[in-house]
Amino acid sequence: MLTVKSGPALIVPQVSDAKDTSFNNHAFFEASSMRKMGERYYFIYSSIHEHELCYAISDYPDRDFVFGGTIISNGNIDVDQQDRQAEYYYGNNHGSLVEINNQWYVFYHRHTNGHMFSRQACAEKITINSNGSIDQVEMTSCGLNNGPLLGQGEYEARIASVLMSDKGANRYRPWAILNKYRQPYITETKQDGEDRPIQYIANMHDGSVVGFKYFNMMNLNKLAIKVKSKMNGKILVSTELNGKQMTAIDVKSCEEFSWFSSRELENVEGIVALYFMFIGEGVLDFLSFELS
Repeated sequence: MLTVKSGPALIVPQVSDAKDTSFNNHAFFEASSMRKMGERYYFIYSSIHEHELCYAISDYPDRDFVFGGTIISNGNIDVDQQDRQAEYYYGNNHGSLVEINNQWYVFYHRHTNGHMFSRQACAEKITINSNGSIDQVEMTSCGLNNGPLLGQGEYEARIASVLMSDKGANRYRPWAILNKYRQPYITETKQDGEDRPIQYIANMHDGSVVGFKYFNMMNLNKLAIKVKSKMNGKILVSTELNGKQMTAIDVKSCEEFSWFSSRELENVEGIVALYFMFIGEGVLDFLSFELS
């Protein structure tokens, strides 16, 4: 920008003026950016709820913006069903839209290390409808894979898209006492920001659930997990949240990350999610899992 042709313009209402507008309940908070997609302008921002990235749309870059909807929530909270339980510990969310090879993606972040100041960068593919609207996208483990992950090989637990205690998931609190809330969280073996740490999910207590969406399974009949635990317990595995148990993996107390395998499964095929629930006393840390 070499010149300013006019002064600043208010393009979306402030919180106190949003009630009787299309922005009601999704007023602007921070983290704004502008994108032009086709002939329309999209104003991307974090709302007063913090966990959601929203957008407003207009034919002009400096006026007439109308609220469009939520693009993504880092708690995977469905804004059309506000009573639906969060599936991931959520907090502030920042990011925007980027076009890669003629496909638009939303880049955003989830939270690590038990507070809102350590963040894991993530991406999801979005669809822009013919009328210009963007449907809220589900938070998954797929990222830029452009579809479900291959249902074989080893995957790190840190790609989890569901992370809950036995009491569900709530907003991250910088001052939270993690053991008090029995809150599983992604952390690492080095100080935050140091090069090449080993990342894993820590602090899984009885009833904690870690989920991964999605895998394209082809004759899956064996599953192994790499964990460490201070007490004996087991991991229950299913393809639906709170769904029927597919298998159970016994875990023995170990001070270092160690492999434990399931008994042989009936072949699992198709596009499915995987959920791991820890049952037992003490605390379990989850490093990775292998599908074969």
